[in-house]
Amino acid sequence: MLEQQSILALLQSFEIAARHMSFTLAAKELNLTQGAMSHRIRQLESLLGFRLFIRMTRKMALSPEGERLLATLSLSLRSINDEIEDIRSQSLRGTLHIGVAPTFAQLWLMPRLAQFQQQCPGINLNVKVRAGVMEFNDERVDLAIYYGANLYADLCQQRLFDEYLLPVCSPEYYPLLSQNGKVELEKACFIHASESTESQVHFADWRIWCEKTEQCLPYEKRHYSFNHYHMALQAAESGMGVMMGRKLLIQASLESGKLIPLSDKPVLAPMGYDLIYPRESSERMRFKAFIDFLHTHRGTDSIVVA
Repeated sequence: MLEQQSILALLQSFEIAARHMSFTLAAKELNLTQGAMSHRIRQLESLLGFRLFIRMTRKMALSPEGERLLATLSLSLRSINDEIEDIRSQSLRGTLHIGVAPTFAQLWLMPRLAQFQQQCPGINLNVKVRAGVMEFNDERVDLAIYYGANLYADLCQQRLFDEYLLPVCSPEYYPLLSQNGKVELEKACFIHASESTESQVHFADWRIWCEKTEQCLPYEKRHYSFNHYHMALQAAESGMGVMMGRKLLIQASLESGKLIPLSDKPVLAPMGYDLIYPRESSERMRFKAFIDFLHTHRGTDSIVVA
C-alpha cells in the first residue's frame, strides 16, 4: 500500500512537471525545492524503467515514453476529478468544457446560450473555438460540435444537423450576373470558405455543388478564399461575389434579405454538424443537461431546404 501511495504521489509530480515543462514551477506548485522535485522525477524514472524527460541545455522535453504516459495520466486524472465533482454535487452544477467550430458558435450557438443559462444557472461554461476537432486526450473538453464527415471509433458521435449547399449573393451583386432573366454564374467572383473542412480545401463546397448539379463553373479562376466562414459571409453580403452558402449558417441572412439564393437546388452536403464526446462523459448530469438543450433546438431549428 505504501509503495502504491508513493507511486501515485510521484505520478502526480510528473503530471505537474510535464504541464509546466519546468521543475522549478512544478516545485513551487507543490511547495517543494527544485532539488526535491528533480529527485522525485528520477525516482519515478527508476521505478518505471524508462526516461520521462529529455534534459537539454536550456530547456527540456518529454521523451516518447513520457508523452504516452502523460496522455494516459491526464485523461485518468480528469476522469477522477470529474467523478469527485459529480459525487460532491448531485445537481446541475460544475463546469462544462465545450469545443465548437467558430462560425457555428457565432451564428447558431451564441443566440441560444442565454436560454441555457436561464435553464441551468448553476452550470459554468468554458467555450473553446477551433476550426478543427480538438484532441480529447490532450485538452480539457467534455464535448465538441464540428462540421465534418469523419468517424471517430473511440468517441461517441451524434449527427445534430445535416447541411445543404446553395449559391448566394447580395441583392446588389445580382444584376452583374443576370442576363435576360437568366443567372450566369460563370461571370462571378467566387467566394470560398474552408472553415471546419478536414482537408481545408478552399474549393470543396463549390466542387461538391457543381458535381451534384452537373455544372461546370470556373470557381478556381477568379476567387476570394477565407479560412473563417463568417468572413466569407461578410464578403458575400458586401457584394464581393457569389458564395457557396451552408444553409444553417446563412439562414438568417436569407431571411433578412442580405443574401438571395441563385438556385432552387440546394445540395445535401456530405458533411454535417456532429456532436462528439468521450463515452465516460455521457452520464454526467451537466453534460446531459446541455445535450438535452441541443436536442430541443435541433427539433425546432431544422434547416429549411426549400
